[in-house]
Amino acid sequence: MTTRAATDAARRVWARAAGDSRAPEDVTAAAEQLAIQLRTGLGRWIGAQGYRALLARAGGLARAEHPALGGLSWLGEDQPAITAAGQAQGTGEVTVGPVVLVAALIELLGRIIGEEMAVRLVEQSSMPSPRKLVSAETEGSRNG
Repeated sequence: MTTRAATDAARRVWARAAGDSRAPEDVTAAAEQLAIQLRTGLGRWIGAQGYRALLARAGGLARAEHPALGGLSWLGEDQPAITAAGQAQGTGEVTVGPVVLVAALIELLGRIIGEEMAVRLVEQSSMPSPRKLVSAETEGSRNG
């Protein structure tokens, strides 16, 4: 059972990832993209093996609460499996799965680093990576 803060944060993360998507292929793409962003973002902080271990445990907890997650690994390599799950169980089931999984990730990570920090780290990790960094510094302020 996850905390309210973890569940609320997971809903925000999924809402940002999925937006208004309702078409199965859009929801599938959003779930896949979220998995990639979490793997990349959290992997920077806890390492690839740490992320895999955390994800395996979170997946076990999430599957107990939400069996529709089935055999998905959520390592960002599951688009065919996510698509199949969406077709077999409906888009609604696929949209609930990421929320349950992300909430479990936050809950477990929160046990190690504290819930507030876990929420912030997962929310930050699930943000799309900026393609190009732009300096906020202007020419005039550098010379001035």
